[in-house]
Amino acid sequence: MLTRIVYTWLCALAITMMAGAQSRALAAVPAHPHNVPTNRCDTSVANTQHTPDVPHTTERLWLWGAGSASLLDTYLSPLTYHGTNLVVLNRTERLAHWGRGHVTVAGLYSVHGAYAQSPTDDGKYLDTEFTVSGGWHYNWHPTRHWRLAAGGLLEGSGGFTYNTRNGNNPAQGRLGLALCASGLAEYHFALFKKPALARVQLDAQMMGVQFAPEYGQSYYEIFSLGHSSGIIHFTHPGNCPTARLLSEVVLPVKRARITLGYLADVRQSKLGGLKRHAWRHTFMIGYTRKLVRL
Repeated sequence: MLTRIVYTWLCALAITMMAGAQSRALAAVPAHPHNVPTNRCDTSVANTQHTPDVPHTTERLWLWGAGSASLLDTYLSPLTYHGTNLVVLNRTERLAHWGRGHVTVAGLYSVHGAYAQSPTDDGKYLDTEFTVSGGWHYNWHPTRHWRLAAGGLLEGSGGFTYNTRNGNNPAQGRLGLALCASGLAEYHFALFKKPALARVQLDAQMMGVQFAPEYGQSYYEIFSLGHSSGIIHFTHPGNCPTARLLSEVVLPVKRARITLGYLADVRQSKLGGLKRHAWRHTFMIGYTRKLVRL
């Protein structure tokens, strides 16, 4: 099912990019300073410039999605649980007050909720995870159609997993803070003489700290007996390879901008003798709004 969803989304992306190429072939693109059109009726690619490139404008994206989740937490069970994942994601972006128009301020917030079952179908996981991240991107515009950006994000994350089968230590909590490397690419085109774009963003954790109990250590020992040594771990790609890939196609529908997306959220860790992974693949749909700051 997931493969069919991803295949359908890729086909939609290819069709929209071909439509954009055909529109550019039929319309001449005027050369205006800073790629900003002077005529409101201009529907060329110059009119598809990304919102954060316009001062005092903030772009807000809301996405809702459903997909699959693969969950492993050896604190609770040695088995990998599989199930359904739901997610709500919000992304904001605006031009920074510094950087001479080359720097954008980015924020991304997400909440995941999953219901998964064991291979033997005698246990269930109730899992939730939230992330809050913010930072800056430095932007390049090699052509009228392309925008490239690279930068860094500071990300806080947390959540818990509850195993309905366990009587002792039925839940595991998570809390972490990490510095992420971030990069994105955008392709702007015209679709039915209206601005549209395709975008992909990749964020990967580089270093941070994370809470995780040691192997065999109960929460009763940590919080009641005060045996809390070794529960805060330094994380890096060697013991906590974690990344998020968000790809989107923003399409004009009458006066609205509908967004179709695919989110791959991969979180893994090997801390304190315990292994965990949460692999989530989600098809998403939402909308994009432009807010002008007065």
